[in-house]
Amino acid sequence: MVPIFRLRTYQLVFLFYKTILLVSTVIAILLILFKVPFPVIIALKLVFIGLFFIRFMDSQYSKELVLYQNFGLSKISLLTLSFLLDLIPSVIIYLIFFP
Repeated sequence: MVPIFRLRTYQLVFLFYKTILLVSTVIAILLILFKVPFPVIIALKLVFIGLFFIRFMDSQYSKELVLYQNFGLSKISLLTLSFLLDLIPSVIIYLIFFP
């Protein structure tokens, strides 16, 4: 079971997420500037996380996740929590542009 109520879990997820933070934020800003509806932005972010999931299914890239797996985080929980963490800046940016 994933220890989702532990601070260490969220520190590890943020360690993973900060590698994609800049790209995801820039994509969200560009999509909002082009007036793309927010549900479409969420769907594109799900696709983005899905591509990461497919990438990490390969054993060569799966070795990059050994640190997270040693702390008990599975690929699915890591990517799901990263997606949820990614929604926070997206919602903030959306509320800034469309109050």
